[in-house]
Amino acid sequence: MSLRILETVGSDHHPFDRLIGWTDAWVGAHLDQVELRVQYGTATVPQHGDASDFLPHPVLMRELHAADVVVTQGGPMGIVETRRRGLVPIVVPRLKAFGEVVDDHQVDLCRQLAGRGDIWIAESQAELHACLDRALADPAALAFEPVDAVAAVAGSVSKFAAAVADLPPRRGLFRRR
Repeated sequence: MSLRILETVGSDHHPFDRLIGWTDAWVGAHLDQVELRVQYGTATVPQHGDASDFLPHPVLMRELHAADVVVTQGGPMGIVETRRRGLVPIVVPRLKAFGEVVDDHQVDLCRQLAGRGDIWIAESQAELHACLDRALADPAALAFEPVDAVAAVAGSVSKFAAAVADLPPRRGLFRRR
C-alpha cells in the first residue's frame, strides 16, 4: 500500500518553487512507496505526482480526507483544515527573501505551532526530507483524534453558566443618579 501525500501551496499568488521542488526531489526517490497529489499554484509544475495549479475547495477537502500525509505552506487555513482532519501537517513557511510572500509572518506562526507540537516544521530541504522519511516510516505519528470544536465550545459555555449560576447578585454596584 502506498502512502498518500497531499501537497498544497494554498491560494497565494506568489510562486512557492522551494516547496514544490523539495517535495518533488523526495518523491522522485520514493516513487514505488508514495502517491502524490499536488496543488502547485503559480509555482513550476512538478515532475512527479498528480498535479493541478488550483483545486476547487470541495475537491481539495476530498483530497485532504484521502491523504495519509499533508505537506503545506505556513498559512493558517491549510494548517487548520489539516488538523480538523486529524493530521499533524508538515509545514514549510514561505519566505520574503525568495519572493514567496510579502513578509516572514509564516515563520513566526509556524515556529510557535511547532513548539506546541501542532505541526512538523521544515525550514530546509533536509528538514522536509527528514519529516517525509519519518512519515513514511510511521504514518500514524501524524494522526490524532481531532476535537469537535462545536461540542467543545458548547461544553465550555455550559461549564461557565454553571459556575456563575450560584453567584449572589451584585446590588449597589452601579448607583443611579
